[in-house]
Amino acid sequence: MKKAELALREEIIARCREMNSSGINQGTSGNISVRFEDRMLISPSATPYDQMTPEMIASVGLEDTSGRYDGPLKPSTEWRFHQKLLRGRPDAGAVVHAHPTYCTTLAIARKEIPSCHYMIAAFGGNNVRCAGYATFGPKICRNWRLTP
Repeated sequence: MKKAELALREEIIARCREMNSSGINQGTSGNISVRFEDRMLISPSATPYDQMTPEMIASVGLEDTSGRYDGPLKPSTEWRFHQKLLRGRPDAGAVVHAHPTYCTTLAIARKEIPSCHYMIAAFGGNNVRCAGYATFGPKICRNWRLTP
């Protein structure tokens, strides 16, 4: 494994643990992916972050939609979501999918996050749009389109 790849795998683990310790995620419900060359490194499915090791991080080809992966553990069940984002946005280096309590509440209510802080402007708009609420798994991406 290349040093750069190992460093990214370690960073995924550190950020997954940080999501839980900061309260923006609970348990194993979130996931993180990172672009590495022509692949996506992604946190494995149903694996507690405090038990995760770099070797457990799954690797999926960015152009491979077959579900094939490299690694001892299956990638997050949301791998298609991550792959579509990374393929649709070549300028993006990573995808972080978390479940902050209040953001999840707004998404379930189909509400946008209002511009209540100057950093919203950094996102390029007057608010943060939320995708429609959906249960986990492969069905959520079937009719999902990436818009800038």
